Amino acid sequence: MLQHRGREYTVGDVVWTVDPFNLGSTVPRLFAIVSTRTHPFESEQFVGVTITTTNYLVAHPLRDEYWEEGGTPKDSYLLPLSIHTPRASAIQPPPNDDVITDPWQGRLSRALMEQVVEEIVWTLRKIE
Repeated sequence: MLQHRGREYTVGDVVWTVDPFNLGSTVPRLFAIVSTRTHPFESEQFVGVTITTTNYLVAHPLRDEYWEEGGTPKDSYLLPLSIHTPRASAIQPPPNDDVITDPWQGRLSRALMEQVVEEIVWTLRKIE
């Protein structure tokens, strides 16, 4: 199980990290954790899928019923094919936001996360 700064993270947890898609360390990004204990570097990094406020073609709107706990302040979407492996040390609250002091934003339902993992696997198996 991924642990960072005294907290344990698991599949479905939504966390703030440094945005790997922008330069600099002051831009925050939300990721949903999809990795399991089978990740070879589980104590150091995780596999995550991007959460964004932009509705792309392949995106899941994060409706209230998908959240077991927490939520997002704006309409947001989970992008199952926008995969990244942030380091645990990248888990941190947004640096320029005095309101959000905890990098943990909430937890998405197991059913949604199972669907997302299946979409990832299905897509990766489609080698032609």
